[in-house]
Amino acid sequence: MRRRLVTLAALAALFVLAAMYIGAPSKTPANQTPLLTLSPENFGEFVAAFDRAPDVPRLLLLFSPT
Repeated sequence: MRRRLVTLAALAALFVLAAMYIGAPSKTPANQTPLLTLSPENFGEFVAAFDRAPDVPRLLLLFSPT
């Protein structure tokens, strides 16, 4: 019985920590612009930021849930 209670408590703690990590606001370094979730409404903002400094290397990461 005690072993089951410890296991449940550990799982509950893990769940709470995961929820806190996912729900916490993201932070970027002081000299970096904030992270942006790309959508059709803000695509122009993305293009402007991408073209802002043409002589600087850029990295574009695309993540797909599939």
